[in-house]
Amino acid sequence: MAVGLAVATMLVSAAFAAATFGVQPSGSSAIFFINTTSWADIHYKVNNGGQLNVRMTVVNGRNEYTVTGLAAGHFVDYSFTYWDLACNCAVDTTWTRYTHAGTGGGTDAGTGGGTDAGTGGGTDAGTGGNTGPIVPLFNSTTALEPATVQDTSTAIITRVGDRVRDRHAREDQYQAYDHYLSRYFENRTHYIEIVDEVAKGGSRIVVNLHSIYPYDSPDFRAFFRGLNTEAEYFHNADFIKVNDYHHTASVNFNAKEGRAIRVGDRMELEIGVFLRQPVEGRFNYYSTIMLYMVGTGGIVPLEVSGAVQDSFPMPAIGQSGGRTTGNQHLSNEPDNHFLQMALNMAPANAQPFVEGRRIHHTDFGDGSHSEPNNPLFTVQANKLGPNYIARSCISCHVQNGRGLPPAVNTSLSNYTVKVGRVSGTTVTADPFLGYRIQPRSTSGTPEGDVRIASWTTTSGTFTDGTPYQLRKPNYSFLNVTPTNYSARITPQLVGIGLLEAVPESAIAGLADPTDSNGDGISGRMQTVTDPETGAVRLGRFGWKAGSARVRHQVAEALRNDIGVTSPVFTTLDCGTSQTGCSGTSTELSNTDLDKLTRYIALLGVPARRDYRDTQALQGETLFRNAGCAKCHTESLTTSAYAPHTELRNQAIRPYTDLLLHDMGPGLADNLPEGQASGSEWRTAPLWGIGLTAGVSGGEAYLHDGRARNLTEAILWHGGEAQAAQQAFVRMTSTERNALLRFLKSL
Repeated sequence: MAVGLAVATMLVSAAFAAATFGVQPSGSSAIFFINTTSWADIHYKVNNGGQLNVRMTVVNGRNEYTVTGLAAGHFVDYSFTYWDLACNCAVDTTWTRYTHAGTGGGTDAGTGGGTDAGTGGGTDAGTGGNTGPIVPLFNSTTALEPATVQDTSTAIITRVGDRVRDRHAREDQYQAYDHYLSRYFENRTHYIEIVDEVAKGGSRIVVNLHSIYPYDSPDFRAFFRGLNTEAEYFHNADFIKVNDYHHTASVNFNAKEGRAIRVGDRMELEIGVFLRQPVEGRFNYYSTIMLYMVGTGGIVPLEVSGAVQDSFPMPAIGQSGGRTTGNQHLSNEPDNHFLQMALNMAPANAQPFVEGRRIHHTDFGDGSHSEPNNPLFTVQANKLGPNYIARSCISCHVQNGRGLPPAVNTSLSNYTVKVGRVSGTTVTADPFLGYRIQPRSTSGTPEGDVRIASWTTTSGTFTDGTPYQLRKPNYSFLNVTPTNYSARITPQLVGIGLLEAVPESAIAGLADPTDSNGDGISGRMQTVTDPETGAVRLGRFGWKAGSARVRHQVAEALRNDIGVTSPVFTTLDCGTSQTGCSGTSTELSNTDLDKLTRYIALLGVPARRDYRDTQALQGETLFRNAGCAKCHTESLTTSAYAPHTELRNQAIRPYTDLLLHDMGPGLADNLPEGQASGSEWRTAPLWGIGLTAGVSGGEAYLHDGRARNLTEAILWHGGEAQAAQQAFVRMTSTERNALLRFLKSL
């Protein structure tokens, strides 16, 4: 194919219009596109290499994917599979060859560099792309967990892990689908194997149910009906028992349409679970509803439409976490949105996920579970302290959401207050506190305490005359008053496994530390030392990106917030003048740390909402035009080398660049962290932000929870974000409301 814009069309049939697709050269990259906005996959091979299959991302009204690292003469064989709304079916294009000529002008759309799988580019790419001394977490030598979709000569096979549910998904009157029942971690996970023979010209789909505990006569339901009840299906049958741990069923007829199953059919399925009795706790359950698109492989996040709430594939714009994205919430449980498994959970990770959740909810003092009617976890008891902030992970991370500031003159039990002695850019431990204020102790007098003594308020007005008020906390200390400190409130947890999987070169491609393009944005990468290997890593997690891995962030919180050591950190936070906190130990085993880490990393990201709403779409345009997206980068793609298959090759919409930005003196503290000065903060992800009030029972934003709503959070932006903040100030009330509507849709 020649230089320039290569375009082709695919005629689905005489009755349907063509979908236009093609390639746009861009330096050493090529942007492959197809003019559709529902889901689309690209299948491609570079220079006759191995085939790659990637979910595309909707950009500017079409699906796009960028292939990088091309030189003149390189060729790419490619085809697309996309969802055609005209026929309500999946369509495959013909294979086409593109030959790269190395022209096309413009900035290289995929900068990259290093040994990871990343691509650069994006908003404010500047001169980025070079990762410097940073060692990628994942590369071509990383051991990969098995893929959940297998393409064979006779079938496409999908395997997905799941947990039991209390009620059916659409029964919003019970509000009992998203929550967890007692003993959820005991023998109550399974995996479903969908053997799609129709995809290869066959006539049936076989569904195998594999459990870790004997099931008695489980039910199989397929093709949602919903005419008489919220849980009615066209196809209802008992699984056939193969053995105590394996049951099977098959279906070859689409009763919804009154014909044989064919490629493109929407097959929603649900399992009725019955544990063999006697068993501790309840024995009868339901499962997660799953939408399988016949002929494509993989479970698709679903949205519902119509009076019966029939299920349809969620468009890419709604899939904030790629295929980890949860289905549209239907059960009216606003506080449970951040508790769910990744929708594409691998079979091997379902049970570790729920066991990790148990650890997350365990009191490390007495071993009790935060939810009723669960047995003591005695192996985790008596590990608390001696100095600590909270007794369990869930004590701070309530419902896995953002924390709320406590009442004035109350201990900050859901904050981490970092301290240290500062000399230039070097921070050493406070002799009497270590690196954290831990206001509780298992015995004796706590080392100190910190509280919000009062709030200082300031007032201002928007250009249209509308008044606003901002507040800033004032802290008081007991026992020890540190000179340098930084108060950090609890952040939400969803999506951080995906952020770990973003290639370092992709983040480097967004960095512009010297503001070489003169747009006022100078994001830079935080670098940290890997506590297990000593390698230089990209900082990703924490308010100043002080941790590189989910595992490290979890282990650091265990040590500093709960007083529990692990294989990552075998010593406690302890100042040189403190007693009773020295020595080394490994209280939480590596196996349990891995389960806890998997739970956090594999939490599903909630879907975006209102993506067809006119006001929200207007707000999205205003968000971009104001310059917000220069730091809150909309789209990233995770690495092909991410070890967890759920997180691999996912097109995600986190609205962060994971870079440090100077936010001005109004948000600054006086405690540097690594490369970050007091005024520099990592761009906070925005996915899920519109669910904050429902999950947390209130709203609080920014690193110390000072902002009581999204308007205040925007108004506190200064420094590099000052221009965007001023654009918001100049908006009319109608425009501000539209921008806020957009943010609340995320």
